[in-house]
Amino acid sequence: MIFKSSGELTDPRLVGYRSLGFGENINLETKKFELSINLSEIPEHFLKQANNFIQQCKEDDKQQEFADIPELEQLCYPDYSSMLEYHPALAATLIKDYLYFDLLNSIFPNSENLKLVINSIQSITIVDSSLIISGETFPFQLVKKNK
Repeated sequence: MIFKSSGELTDPRLVGYRSLGFGENINLETKKFELSINLSEIPEHFLKQANNFIQQCKEDDKQQEFADIPELEQLCYPDYSSMLEYHPALAATLIKDYLYFDLLNSIFPNSENLKLVINSIQSITIVDSSLIISGETFPFQLVKKNK
């Protein structure tokens, strides 16, 4: 896994993500980031969550007799690992539209001693054997509470 903020390598263990207000404008200076993950490095925990999401889509589509994500229905609801290999654009779209918090939580479970916080995601692509995510970060700052 390679994480770069403004072109500089950053230890992924020092990166977190903003769970509340994700993607909203903030009054802090932001920097562009790019995260590159080899597909073989995607955490198993995330793959299980993605498969659960796909299975839930299948059940919901059957109940409502309408596919919310027609591409999943057309492909007969494949498992996510197969989708990464054979349908990478759809795999990336599912992360971008539905599974980004699941992925971020799987990759960045640390919430202590952070240096950067991911504020938003602009793009997610799969190129060759890498998942590439780009967006904006801001420096981690502890909020001091008044007593």
